Amino acid sequence: MTTCTHTATSPAPSETHEEPTVGAASGAQFDGVDSERARKRRRHSSYDPRSWSMERENAQQMVDRFLQDLGKRLEMVETYGHLKFDEGIKSIHETLRAVNERCSKVSEEVVDAGRRRRKVFVETLEAHYRDVMNKRDTIEQKYHDGVKMLELNLAALEQKAYSIQKAGLAATAHEMLDSGMAYVDRTSSRAAEMVHEGADAARRAKERMKLKIEVAIAHARKHGVITYEMLPEPWRVNPHILTGYRFSETKLDCIRGCFALSNEFVNIWSHAIGLVIVLALAFYVYPQTDAFTSATYFDIFIAGCFFFAACKCLVCSTMWHAMSSISDQTLMERFACVDYTGISLLVAASIMTTEYTAFYCEPYSRWSYMIATFVLGTAGTILPWHPAFNRADMSWARVGFYVTLATTGFFPVLQLTYERGWEATSYFYAPIVKSVLVYLSGAVLYAAKIPERFLPGWFDYAGGSHNIWHIAVLGGILFHYTAMQSFFGEAFRRADYGCSRY
Repeated sequence: MTTCTHTATSPAPSETHEEPTVGAASGAQFDGVDSERARKRRRHSSYDPRSWSMERENAQQMVDRFLQDLGKRLEMVETYGHLKFDEGIKSIHETLRAVNERCSKVSEEVVDAGRRRRKVFVETLEAHYRDVMNKRDTIEQKYHDGVKMLELNLAALEQKAYSIQKAGLAATAHEMLDSGMAYVDRTSSRAAEMVHEGADAARRAKERMKLKIEVAIAHARKHGVITYEMLPEPWRVNPHILTGYRFSETKLDCIRGCFALSNEFVNIWSHAIGLVIVLALAFYVYPQTDAFTSATYFDIFIAGCFFFAACKCLVCSTMWHAMSSISDQTLMERFACVDYTGISLLVAASIMTTEYTAFYCEPYSRWSYMIATFVLGTAGTILPWHPAFNRADMSWARVGFYVTLATTGFFPVLQLTYERGWEATSYFYAPIVKSVLVYLSGAVLYAAKIPERFLPGWFDYAGGSHNIWHIAVLGGILFHYTAMQSFFGEAFRRADYGCSRY
Protein backbone atom coordinates (compact mmCIF):
# COMPACT_ATOMS: atom_id res chain seq x y z
CA MET A 1 0.00 0.00 0.00
CA THR A 2 1.30 3.46 -0.88
CA THR A 3 1.77 5.72 2.11
CA CYS A 4 1.22 9.48 2.43
CA THR A 5 4.56 11.29 2.58
CA HIS A 6 5.07 13.99 5.16
CA THR A 7 6.37 17.26 3.67
CA ALA A 8 5.81 19.86 6.37
CA THR A 9 8.81 20.86 8.45
CA SER A 10 7.26 19.70 11.68
CA PRO A 11 9.18 17.98 14.43
CA ALA A 12 9.08 14.22 14.60
CA PRO A 13 6.36 12.79 16.83
CA SER A 14 7.38 12.53 20.42
CA GLU A 15 5.38 9.37 21.05
CA THR A 16 7.10 6.03 20.74
CA HIS A 17 5.76 3.47 18.29
CA GLU A 18 7.43 0.37 19.64
CA GLU A 19 5.52 -2.81 20.41
CA PRO A 20 3.89 -2.63 23.85
CA THR A 21 5.12 -4.92 26.53
CA VAL A 22 3.80 -8.43 26.55
CA GLY A 23 0.14 -8.42 27.40
CA ALA A 24 -0.15 -4.66 27.44
CA ALA A 25 -2.79 -4.43 24.77
CA SER A 26 -4.67 -7.67 24.54
CA GLY A 27 -3.51 -9.71 27.44
CA ALA A 28 -2.00 -12.41 25.19
CA GLN A 29 1.40 -13.94 25.91
CA PHE A 30 4.18 -14.12 23.28
CA ASP A 31 6.88 -16.56 22.63
CA GLY A 32 10.23 -15.17 21.53
CA VAL A 33 9.56 -15.40 17.78
CA ASP A 34 6.08 -13.93 18.01
CA SER A 35 7.30 -11.14 20.24
CA GLU A 36 10.04 -10.19 17.77
CA ARG A 37 7.67 -10.37 14.76
CA ALA A 38 5.06 -8.25 16.50
CA ARG A 39 7.71 -5.72 17.53
CA LYS A 40 8.85 -5.33 13.91
CA ARG A 41 5.34 -5.04 12.58
CA ARG A 42 4.13 -2.56 15.18
CA ARG A 43 7.06 -0.19 15.28
CA HIS A 44 4.86 2.44 13.55
CA SER A 45 1.71 2.02 15.61
CA SER A 46 0.30 2.43 19.07
CA TYR A 47 -2.83 1.17 20.74
CA ASP A 48 -3.31 4.42 22.60
CA PRO A 49 -4.56 7.44 20.63
CA ARG A 50 -2.35 10.51 20.77
CA SER A 51 -3.22 13.82 22.37
CA TRP A 52 -3.28 16.85 20.09
CA SER A 53 -2.93 20.61 20.47
CA MET A 54 -5.43 23.10 18.95
CA GLU A 55 -3.09 25.92 17.86
CA ARG A 56 -3.16 26.73 14.12
CA GLU A 57 0.38 25.56 13.32
CA ASN A 58 0.04 22.51 15.54
CA ALA A 59 -3.26 21.67 13.84
CA GLN A 60 -1.54 21.57 10.45
CA GLN A 61 1.43 19.61 11.82
CA MET A 62 -1.02 17.28 13.51
CA VAL A 63 -2.55 16.32 10.16
CA ASP A 64 0.86 15.88 8.52
CA ARG A 65 2.12 13.66 11.37
CA PHE A 66 -1.00 11.54 11.30
CA LEU A 67 -0.85 11.05 7.52
CA GLN A 68 2.87 10.23 7.72
CA ASP A 69 2.19 7.23 9.94
CA LEU A 70 -1.23 6.22 8.62
CA GLY A 71 -0.05 4.13 5.66
CA LYS A 72 2.51 2.21 7.72
CA ARG A 73 0.02 1.47 10.45
CA LEU A 74 -2.60 0.24 7.99
CA GLU A 75 0.02 -1.90 6.28
CA MET A 76 0.86 -3.46 9.63
CA VAL A 77 -2.81 -4.28 10.24
CA GLU A 78 -3.14 -5.94 6.84
CA THR A 79 -0.01 -8.08 7.32
CA TYR A 80 -2.00 -10.08 9.86
CA GLY A 81 -3.81 -11.70 6.96
CA HIS A 82 -7.47 -11.87 5.99
CA LEU A 83 -9.20 -10.61 9.11
CA LYS A 84 -12.94 -10.89 9.54
CA PHE A 85 -13.99 -7.65 11.17
CA ASP A 86 -17.49 -6.87 12.37
CA GLU A 87 -19.42 -4.17 10.49
CA GLY A 88 -18.39 -1.35 12.83
CA ILE A 89 -14.65 -2.08 12.54
CA LYS A 90 -14.96 -2.80 8.81
CA SER A 91 -16.46 0.64 8.20
CA ILE A 92 -13.61 2.24 10.14
CA HIS A 93 -11.05 0.28 8.12
CA GLU A 94 -12.61 1.41 4.83
CA THR A 95 -12.68 5.05 5.91
CA LEU A 96 -9.03 4.99 6.97
CA ARG A 97 -8.03 3.37 3.68
CA ALA A 98 -9.96 6.01 1.74
CA VAL A 99 -8.13 8.80 3.59
CA ASN A 100 -4.74 7.18 3.01
CA GLU A 101 -5.30 6.38 -0.67
CA ARG A 102 -6.60 9.85 -1.58
CA CYS A 103 -3.84 11.65 0.29
CA SER A 104 -1.21 9.39 -1.28
CA LYS A 105 -2.22 10.60 -4.73
CA VAL A 106 -0.90 14.09 -3.99
CA SER A 107 2.55 14.03 -5.57
CA GLU A 108 5.56 15.38 -3.70
CA GLU A 109 6.48 17.28 -6.88
CA VAL A 110 3.34 19.40 -6.63
CA VAL A 111 3.89 22.89 -5.22
CA ASP A 112 2.68 23.17 -1.62
CA ALA A 113 1.91 19.46 -1.47
CA GLY A 114 1.35 19.57 2.29
CA ARG A 115 -1.45 22.10 2.02
CA ARG A 116 -3.11 20.18 -0.82
CA ARG A 117 -2.82 16.94 1.12
CA ARG A 118 -4.54 18.55 4.11
CA LYS A 119 -7.29 19.81 1.84
CA VAL A 120 -7.85 16.28 0.49
CA PHE A 121 -7.86 15.01 4.08
CA VAL A 122 -10.71 17.36 5.06
CA GLU A 123 -12.68 16.67 1.85
CA THR A 124 -12.50 12.92 2.44
CA LEU A 125 -13.69 13.26 6.03
CA GLU A 126 -16.54 15.51 4.93
CA ALA A 127 -17.62 12.82 2.47
CA HIS A 128 -17.78 10.18 5.24
CA TYR A 129 -18.80 12.34 8.24
CA ARG A 130 -20.59 15.26 6.54
CA ASP A 131 -22.99 16.04 9.40
CA VAL A 132 -20.19 16.24 11.96
CA MET A 133 -17.54 18.03 9.88
CA ASN A 134 -19.89 20.65 8.40
CA LYS A 135 -20.64 21.91 11.90
CA ARG A 136 -17.02 22.89 12.57
CA ASP A 137 -16.54 26.66 12.30
CA THR A 138 -12.85 26.75 11.30
CA ILE A 139 -10.47 24.63 9.28
CA GLU A 140 -8.33 24.17 12.40
CA GLN A 141 -11.30 22.60 14.21
CA LYS A 142 -11.83 20.27 11.25
CA TYR A 143 -8.12 19.30 11.36
CA HIS A 144 -8.23 18.74 15.11
CA ASP A 145 -11.50 16.83 15.38
CA GLY A 146 -10.85 14.88 12.18
CA VAL A 147 -7.47 13.59 13.35
CA LYS A 148 -8.79 12.97 16.84
CA MET A 149 -11.65 10.86 15.50
CA LEU A 150 -9.46 8.91 13.05
CA GLU A 151 -6.74 8.35 15.66
CA LEU A 152 -9.30 6.82 18.02
CA ASN A 153 -10.66 4.66 15.21
CA LEU A 154 -7.19 3.59 14.06
CA ALA A 155 -6.17 2.63 17.59
CA ALA A 156 -9.32 0.54 17.91
CA LEU A 157 -8.63 -1.10 14.54
CA GLU A 158 -5.06 -1.98 15.51
CA GLN A 159 -6.15 -3.43 18.80
CA LYS A 160 -8.87 -5.47 17.16
CA ALA A 161 -6.58 -6.78 14.41
CA TYR A 162 -3.90 -7.72 16.89
CA SER A 163 -6.34 -9.50 19.21
CA ILE A 164 -7.90 -11.44 16.32
CA GLN A 165 -4.51 -12.56 15.06
CA LYS A 166 -3.32 -13.78 18.47
CA ALA A 167 -6.53 -15.20 19.90
CA GLY A 168 -7.38 -17.46 16.94
CA LEU A 169 -10.61 -17.87 15.05
CA ALA A 170 -12.36 -20.05 17.63
CA ALA A 171 -12.08 -17.57 20.49
CA THR A 172 -12.48 -14.53 18.27
CA ALA A 173 -16.13 -15.04 17.31
CA HIS A 174 -17.38 -14.50 20.86
CA GLU A 175 -14.85 -11.77 21.59
CA MET A 176 -15.74 -9.93 18.39
CA LEU A 177 -19.37 -9.68 19.42
CA ASP A 178 -18.59 -8.35 22.89
CA SER A 179 -15.76 -6.02 21.92
CA GLY A 180 -17.61 -4.88 18.80
CA MET A 181 -20.62 -3.90 20.88
CA ALA A 182 -18.36 -2.18 23.38
CA TYR A 183 -16.61 -0.32 20.59
CA VAL A 184 -19.93 0.72 19.07
CA ASP A 185 -21.01 2.04 22.47
CA ARG A 186 -17.78 4.01 22.88
CA THR A 187 -17.91 5.32 19.32
CA SER A 188 -21.57 6.25 19.66
CA SER A 189 -20.80 8.16 22.83
CA ARG A 190 -17.93 10.03 21.17
CA ALA A 191 -20.02 10.72 18.07
CA ALA A 192 -22.90 11.97 20.21
CA GLU A 193 -20.53 14.32 22.01
CA MET A 194 -19.19 15.66 18.70
CA VAL A 195 -22.71 16.09 17.29
CA HIS A 196 -23.74 17.87 20.48
CA GLU A 197 -20.75 20.20 20.19
CA GLY A 198 -21.61 20.86 16.54
CA ALA A 199 -25.23 21.57 17.41
CA ASP A 200 -24.13 24.01 20.09
CA ALA A 201 -21.83 25.78 17.62
CA ALA A 202 -24.64 25.99 15.05
CA ARG A 203 -27.02 27.34 17.68
CA ARG A 204 -24.53 29.99 18.75
CA ALA A 205 -23.93 30.99 15.12
CA LYS A 206 -27.68 31.27 14.56
CA GLU A 207 -28.05 33.43 17.65
CA ARG A 208 -25.19 35.69 16.51
CA MET A 209 -26.80 36.05 13.08
CA LYS A 210 -30.18 36.85 14.65
CA LEU A 211 -28.59 39.49 16.88
CA LYS A 212 -26.73 41.09 13.97
CA ILE A 213 -29.94 41.22 11.91
CA GLU A 214 -31.77 42.91 14.79
CA VAL A 215 -28.99 45.48 15.21
CA ALA A 216 -28.94 46.20 11.45
CA ILE A 217 -32.74 46.65 11.37
CA ALA A 218 -32.66 49.00 14.34
CA HIS A 219 -29.87 51.11 12.84
CA ALA A 220 -31.55 51.24 9.42
CA ARG A 221 -34.87 52.22 11.01
CA LYS A 222 -33.15 55.08 12.82
CA HIS A 223 -30.74 56.32 10.13
CA GLY A 224 -32.34 55.10 6.89
CA VAL A 225 -29.24 53.31 5.59
CA ILE A 226 -26.34 51.32 7.06
CA THR A 227 -22.75 50.55 6.11
CA TYR A 228 -21.32 47.43 4.49
CA GLU A 229 -19.72 46.34 7.78
CA MET A 230 -23.10 46.40 9.53
CA LEU A 231 -24.68 44.03 6.99
CA PRO A 232 -25.06 40.38 8.07
CA GLU A 233 -22.82 38.09 6.03
CA PRO A 234 -25.41 36.70 3.54
CA TRP A 235 -26.32 40.23 2.41
CA ARG A 236 -22.73 41.26 1.64
CA VAL A 237 -22.01 41.33 -2.10
CA ASN A 238 -19.68 44.18 -3.04
CA PRO A 239 -17.10 45.25 -0.42
CA HIS A 240 -16.19 48.33 -2.49
CA ILE A 241 -19.65 49.88 -1.96
CA LEU A 242 -19.18 51.10 1.59
CA THR A 243 -22.46 52.71 2.58
CA GLY A 244 -26.03 53.46 1.53
CA TYR A 245 -27.46 49.99 2.24
CA ARG A 246 -31.13 49.57 3.09
CA PHE A 247 -32.13 46.85 5.56
CA SER A 248 -35.86 46.29 5.96
CA GLU A 249 -37.89 44.17 8.33
CA THR A 250 -40.99 43.85 6.13
CA LYS A 251 -41.83 43.82 2.43
CA LEU A 252 -43.71 47.09 2.82
CA ASP A 253 -40.57 48.68 4.24
CA CYS A 254 -38.68 47.45 1.17
CA ILE A 255 -41.19 49.10 -1.15
CA ARG A 256 -41.07 52.35 0.81
CA GLY A 257 -37.28 52.25 0.59
CA CYS A 258 -37.48 52.41 -3.22
CA PHE A 259 -38.41 56.09 -2.94
CA ALA A 260 -35.57 57.00 -0.56
CA LEU A 261 -31.97 57.66 -1.54
CA SER A 262 -29.84 54.52 -1.23
CA ASN A 263 -27.23 52.62 -3.20
CA GLU A 264 -30.08 50.67 -4.87
CA PHE A 265 -31.98 53.78 -6.03
CA VAL A 266 -30.34 53.90 -9.48
CA ASN A 267 -30.61 50.13 -9.92
CA ILE A 268 -34.33 50.12 -9.12
CA TRP A 269 -35.40 53.10 -11.19
CA SER A 270 -33.11 52.51 -14.19
CA HIS A 271 -34.99 49.32 -14.98
CA ALA A 272 -38.38 50.58 -13.80
CA ILE A 273 -38.12 53.49 -16.26
CA GLY A 274 -36.59 51.12 -18.82
CA LEU A 275 -39.72 48.97 -18.55
CA VAL A 276 -41.87 51.95 -19.56
CA ILE A 277 -39.59 52.59 -22.56
CA VAL A 278 -39.79 48.97 -23.76
CA LEU A 279 -43.57 48.93 -23.36
CA ALA A 280 -43.77 52.11 -25.46
CA LEU A 281 -41.67 50.42 -28.15
CA ALA A 282 -43.82 47.30 -28.13
CA PHE A 283 -47.25 48.94 -28.20
CA TYR A 284 -46.64 52.28 -29.92
CA VAL A 285 -43.42 52.39 -31.96
CA TYR A 286 -43.22 48.83 -33.33
CA PRO A 287 -46.80 48.72 -34.74
CA GLN A 288 -45.95 51.73 -36.93
CA THR A 289 -42.86 50.16 -38.55
CA ASP A 290 -42.56 48.38 -41.90
CA ALA A 291 -41.45 45.25 -40.03
CA PHE A 292 -44.87 45.13 -38.39
CA THR A 293 -47.03 45.98 -41.42
CA SER A 294 -45.24 43.39 -43.60
CA ALA A 295 -45.23 40.68 -40.95
CA THR A 296 -47.33 37.57 -40.60
CA TYR A 297 -49.02 36.74 -37.32
CA PHE A 298 -46.20 34.40 -36.42
CA ASP A 299 -43.57 37.05 -37.22
CA ILE A 300 -45.35 39.36 -34.79
CA PHE A 301 -45.49 36.54 -32.23
CA ILE A 302 -41.70 36.07 -32.41
CA ALA A 303 -41.14 39.81 -31.99
CA GLY A 304 -43.65 39.75 -29.14
CA CYS A 305 -41.64 37.01 -27.40
CA PHE A 306 -38.63 39.33 -27.40
CA PHE A 307 -40.65 42.25 -25.99
CA PHE A 308 -42.15 39.96 -23.33
CA ALA A 309 -38.73 38.60 -22.31
CA ALA A 310 -37.26 42.11 -22.17
CA CYS A 311 -40.13 43.35 -19.99
CA LYS A 312 -39.90 40.28 -17.74
CA CYS A 313 -36.16 40.80 -17.30
CA LEU A 314 -36.66 44.44 -16.31
CA VAL A 315 -39.55 43.59 -13.98
CA CYS A 316 -37.58 40.77 -12.30
CA SER A 317 -34.54 43.02 -11.90
CA THR A 318 -36.64 45.81 -10.38
CA MET A 319 -38.29 43.33 -7.98
CA TRP A 320 -34.93 41.91 -6.90
CA HIS A 321 -33.34 45.29 -6.19
CA ALA A 322 -36.46 46.54 -4.45
CA MET A 323 -36.64 43.48 -2.17
CA SER A 324 -32.91 42.72 -1.76
CA SER A 325 -32.92 44.54 1.59
CA ILE A 326 -35.47 42.19 3.21
CA SER A 327 -34.13 40.84 6.50
CA ASP A 328 -35.49 37.33 5.84
CA GLN A 329 -32.60 35.42 4.24
CA THR A 330 -34.88 32.86 2.56
CA LEU A 331 -36.97 35.58 0.91
CA MET A 332 -33.86 37.48 -0.13
CA GLU A 333 -32.44 34.40 -1.88
CA ARG A 334 -35.77 33.69 -3.61
CA PHE A 335 -35.89 37.19 -5.06
CA ALA A 336 -32.34 36.66 -6.32
CA CYS A 337 -33.63 33.58 -8.18
CA VAL A 338 -36.35 35.76 -9.72
CA ASP A 339 -33.60 37.95 -11.19
CA TYR A 340 -31.82 34.88 -12.63
CA THR A 341 -34.97 33.73 -14.43
CA GLY A 342 -35.39 37.11 -16.12
CA ILE A 343 -31.82 37.04 -17.43
CA SER A 344 -32.21 33.50 -18.81
CA LEU A 345 -35.42 34.34 -20.64
CA LEU A 346 -34.01 37.53 -22.21
CA VAL A 347 -30.90 35.71 -23.48
CA ALA A 348 -33.00 32.91 -24.98
CA ALA A 349 -35.55 35.22 -26.62
CA SER A 350 -32.85 37.46 -28.11
CA ILE A 351 -31.12 34.46 -29.67
CA MET A 352 -34.40 33.06 -31.00
CA THR A 353 -35.17 36.26 -32.95
CA THR A 354 -31.83 35.97 -34.78
CA GLU A 355 -32.36 32.25 -35.46
CA TYR A 356 -35.88 32.82 -36.75
CA THR A 357 -34.89 35.56 -39.21
CA ALA A 358 -31.53 34.05 -40.23
CA PHE A 359 -33.24 30.82 -41.37
CA TYR A 360 -36.49 32.41 -42.48
CA CYS A 361 -36.49 30.30 -45.64
CA GLU A 362 -34.97 27.13 -44.08
CA PRO A 363 -37.64 25.72 -41.74
CA TYR A 364 -35.68 22.63 -40.69
CA SER A 365 -32.66 24.60 -39.47
CA ARG A 366 -34.87 27.35 -38.06
CA TRP A 367 -36.93 25.06 -35.85
CA SER A 368 -33.95 22.93 -34.80
CA TYR A 369 -32.08 25.93 -33.44
CA MET A 370 -35.14 27.59 -31.93
CA ILE A 371 -36.31 24.47 -30.11
CA ALA A 372 -32.84 23.90 -28.63
CA THR A 373 -32.67 27.51 -27.45
CA PHE A 374 -36.21 27.36 -26.07
CA VAL A 375 -35.43 24.23 -24.04
CA LEU A 376 -32.26 25.75 -22.58
CA GLY A 377 -34.02 29.04 -21.87
CA THR A 378 -36.83 27.22 -20.08
CA ALA A 379 -34.27 25.29 -18.04
CA GLY A 380 -32.65 28.60 -17.16
CA THR A 381 -35.91 29.79 -15.59
CA ILE A 382 -36.33 26.58 -13.56
CA LEU A 383 -32.82 25.57 -12.45
CA PRO A 384 -32.15 28.64 -10.26
CA TRP A 385 -34.96 27.52 -7.95
CA HIS A 386 -33.27 24.18 -7.25
CA PRO A 387 -31.10 24.34 -4.09
CA ALA A 388 -28.26 22.40 -5.73
CA PHE A 389 -27.99 24.95 -8.56
CA ASN A 390 -27.03 27.72 -6.12
CA ARG A 391 -24.55 25.73 -4.04
CA ALA A 392 -20.99 27.07 -3.94
CA ASP A 393 -19.57 23.81 -5.31
CA MET A 394 -21.91 24.02 -8.32
CA SER A 395 -20.47 27.28 -9.68
CA TRP A 396 -18.89 25.35 -12.58
CA ALA A 397 -22.31 23.95 -13.51
CA ARG A 398 -23.91 27.41 -13.50
CA VAL A 399 -21.14 28.83 -15.68
CA GLY A 400 -21.34 25.85 -18.02
CA PHE A 401 -25.10 26.20 -18.37
CA TYR A 402 -25.09 29.89 -19.29
CA VAL A 403 -22.14 29.41 -21.64
CA THR A 404 -24.08 26.61 -23.36
CA LEU A 405 -27.15 28.83 -23.65
CA ALA A 406 -25.13 31.67 -25.19
CA THR A 407 -23.29 29.26 -27.50
CA THR A 408 -26.53 28.31 -29.23
CA GLY A 409 -26.42 31.75 -30.82
CA PHE A 410 -23.05 31.08 -32.47
CA PHE A 411 -23.83 27.80 -34.20
CA PRO A 412 -26.12 29.49 -36.75
CA VAL A 413 -23.24 31.83 -37.64
CA LEU A 414 -21.10 28.85 -38.59
CA GLN A 415 -23.85 27.31 -40.70
CA LEU A 416 -24.63 30.59 -42.49
CA THR A 417 -20.94 31.16 -43.20
CA TYR A 418 -20.68 27.69 -44.69
CA GLU A 419 -23.84 28.02 -46.80
CA ARG A 420 -23.80 31.71 -47.83
CA GLY A 421 -20.24 32.83 -47.28
CA TRP A 422 -18.70 35.16 -44.73
CA GLU A 423 -19.63 38.37 -46.56
CA ALA A 424 -23.37 37.65 -46.54
CA THR A 425 -23.23 36.35 -42.96
CA SER A 426 -21.36 39.37 -41.62
CA TYR A 427 -23.78 41.69 -43.44
CA PHE A 428 -26.75 39.97 -41.80
CA TYR A 429 -25.32 39.98 -38.26
CA ALA A 430 -23.75 43.47 -38.40
CA PRO A 431 -26.76 45.22 -36.76
CA ILE A 432 -26.48 43.03 -33.65
CA VAL A 433 -22.84 43.96 -32.96
CA LYS A 434 -23.77 47.09 -30.99
CA SER A 435 -26.07 45.14 -28.69
CA VAL A 436 -23.48 42.41 -28.09
CA LEU A 437 -20.71 44.93 -27.36
CA VAL A 438 -22.89 46.86 -24.91
CA TYR A 439 -23.87 43.66 -23.07
CA LEU A 440 -20.28 42.43 -23.01
CA SER A 441 -18.81 45.72 -21.79
CA GLY A 442 -21.36 45.99 -19.01
CA ALA A 443 -20.81 42.38 -17.94
CA VAL A 444 -17.02 42.80 -17.79
CA LEU A 445 -17.25 45.97 -15.69
CA TYR A 446 -19.84 44.34 -13.44
CA ALA A 447 -17.77 41.19 -12.88
CA ALA A 448 -14.59 43.19 -12.24
CA LYS A 449 -16.42 45.68 -9.94
CA ILE A 450 -15.01 48.63 -11.89
CA PRO A 451 -14.77 51.58 -11.12
CA GLU A 452 -15.54 51.24 -7.38
CA ARG A 453 -12.70 48.74 -7.00
CA PHE A 454 -10.19 51.57 -7.51
CA LEU A 455 -12.10 54.25 -5.56
CA PRO A 456 -14.08 52.55 -2.77
CA GLY A 457 -16.84 54.76 -1.42
CA TRP A 458 -16.88 57.17 -4.38
CA PHE A 459 -19.59 55.31 -6.29
CA ASP A 460 -21.80 54.16 -3.44
CA TYR A 461 -24.92 55.90 -4.71
CA ALA A 462 -24.32 56.31 -8.46
CA GLY A 463 -21.83 55.34 -11.15
CA GLY A 464 -20.90 51.93 -9.74
CA SER A 465 -20.45 48.76 -11.77
CA HIS A 466 -23.98 47.52 -11.08
CA ASN A 467 -25.44 50.84 -12.22
CA ILE A 468 -23.38 50.57 -15.41
CA TRP A 469 -24.57 46.99 -15.93
CA HIS A 470 -28.20 48.09 -15.65
CA ILE A 471 -27.70 50.82 -18.25
CA ALA A 472 -25.91 48.26 -20.46
CA VAL A 473 -28.84 45.82 -20.20
CA LEU A 474 -31.32 48.53 -21.18
CA GLY A 475 -29.03 49.68 -24.00
CA GLY A 476 -28.59 46.11 -25.20
CA ILE A 477 -32.37 45.66 -25.35
CA LEU A 478 -32.83 48.87 -27.36
CA PHE A 479 -29.99 48.05 -29.74
CA HIS A 480 -31.40 44.55 -30.20
CA TYR A 481 -34.77 46.07 -31.09
CA THR A 482 -33.20 48.13 -33.90
CA ALA A 483 -31.23 45.07 -35.05
CA MET A 484 -34.42 43.01 -35.05
CA GLN A 485 -36.01 45.48 -37.48
CA SER A 486 -33.06 44.94 -39.83
CA PHE A 487 -33.27 41.15 -39.40
CA PHE A 488 -36.94 41.05 -40.36
CA GLY A 489 -36.32 43.40 -43.28
CA GLU A 490 -33.63 41.07 -44.65
CA ALA A 491 -35.85 38.04 -44.05
CA PHE A 492 -38.74 39.65 -45.94
CA ARG A 493 -36.40 40.55 -48.80
CA ARG A 494 -35.35 36.89 -49.12
CA ALA A 495 -38.98 35.78 -48.90
CA ASP A 496 -39.88 38.07 -51.80
CA TYR A 497 -37.70 35.89 -54.03
CA GLY A 498 -40.07 33.01 -53.55
CA CYS A 499 -38.93 30.97 -50.53
CA SER A 500 -41.44 29.63 -48.07
CA ARG A 501 -41.78 31.50 -44.80
CA TYR A 502 -42.55 28.32 -42.85
